[in-house]
Amino acid sequence: MVKAANVTKYDAGGTGDNVISDGYIKSVEKVWIDSYAITAAIPSDSVLDIAVIPENKKITSVELFFPSLSTGASATGTTLSIGARIAAGTTNSTLLLSAGEASTGVLTLSANQGIPYVTTGGVNVITVLFDRIATTTTAGTITSIVRYT
Repeated sequence: MVKAANVTKYDAGGTGDNVISDGYIKSVEKVWIDSYAITAAIPSDSVLDIAVIPENKKITSVELFFPSLSTGASATGTTLSIGARIAAGTTNSTLLLSAGEASTGVLTLSANQGIPYVTTGGVNVITVLFDRIATTTTAGTITSIVRYT
């Protein structure tokens, strides 16, 4: 039998060298749900702010739900990246997802790297970067769900 890192620390007493950081177990998850109404094509290199998360919170997931944003086939349509802009002015536009395909028929994307991400440097604004090409969709709603402890 094997154990995950925090289970091992818990079984060893959860103190001293085995302390489990706040927000990793026995936490209440918070959720920031937001939406953006698409009223025109979204140009390439546009950034959409989807959540504002305080410092030292652990982001556990980010999900995006949207209508088909592009008529392009995979590797030719719109791509979306999920990142963070920190109060100090630093931006990492691909921190949580790098160029997820939002081509024909793709209706959801989720953060798939760097999770859990601990916010540092002040308030973090979670962002979506529209890349490769502008969307061909001109109406609909993008819904985002950011979960954190």
